[in-house]
Amino acid sequence: MKRIIVIEDNVMAASLYQAALSRDGYGVEVASDGEAGLAAIARSRPDLVLLDLMLPKVDGSEVLRRIRATPDLATLPVIITSNAYTAPRLEELRRAGATQIMNKASLSPKELTRVVRETLQHLEPAS
Repeated sequence: MKRIIVIEDNVMAASLYQAALSRDGYGVEVASDGEAGLAAIARSRPDLVLLDLMLPKVDGSEVLRRIRATPDLATLPVIITSNAYTAPRLEELRRAGATQIMNKASLSPKELTRVVRETLQHLEPAS
């Protein structure tokens, strides 16, 4: 079973993401701030991280920077979910190593699970 860590401080959004991803067969752990998210990543080595940008303690941009600065996490897929970005911010996040960036305001559970599934499938070796 693929493991996903959702780093999201909005309880409703985190619950929605967790329910949708669990229904799709993923093991999901939720962290409510960037510091807890980094600890969860170090502890459980997930297959994918779903990351909000506006987080307490350590913001999402710093979480992404720390993930990419860790050699054995450099290729860990990180999908950013946020409402707080502009075109220059999107480019900055791509350069920082975001695998995908999704607009939280228009993100449906169906779209979320589709993007997660496609992202993880691209990582699997061809048979």
